[in-house]
Amino acid sequence: MKRLFIFFASILFLFSSQSFASTFNHNLSYGMTTTEVASLQQFLKDEGLFNYQITSTFGALTQNALIQFQQQQGILPANGYFGATTRASAETIISSHPEWTTTLSNTNTYTNVSGNSIKSPSYSSNGIPAGATAKCKDGTYSFSQNHRGSCSRHGGVSNWLY
Repeated sequence: MKRLFIFFASILFLFSSQSFASTFNHNLSYGMTTTEVASLQQFLKDEGLFNYQITSTFGALTQNALIQFQQQQGILPANGYFGATTRASAETIISSHPEWTTTLSNTNTYTNVSGNSIKSPSYSSNGIPAGATAKCKDGTYSFSQNHRGSCSRHGGVSNWLY
């Protein structure tokens, strides 16, 4: 009985501690394409600074929105680079908005054919996570940047999200 309790407590901790939009773990800069950039774009959208489609690509629109955010927060230099100081400022804001946090069933990633790090398909706790491109037939969300192979191990694509 005690082992069963420990097992379920471990599973609960594992699933409750994995959040997609709540933590930025890497520096992000112009030209990058990752699911963490999608989270940054969603954050900037929530802040009213990025009014475009979430693309996972850190381009000029993302950089300009990030510069605006840095200026609002008094971060110098306001250069559009998402480094430690800007991440800390974003984390402070995110921590006061738990409704922005999407908890996913795993933190796995894979490298796609273009060499980009992509979030593996995951179940979501509360709606469509930032950067998701398709909903798979098994209920997971895919973050694939290519139609070919999306949701291939998850029953195929139920619907595209963009």
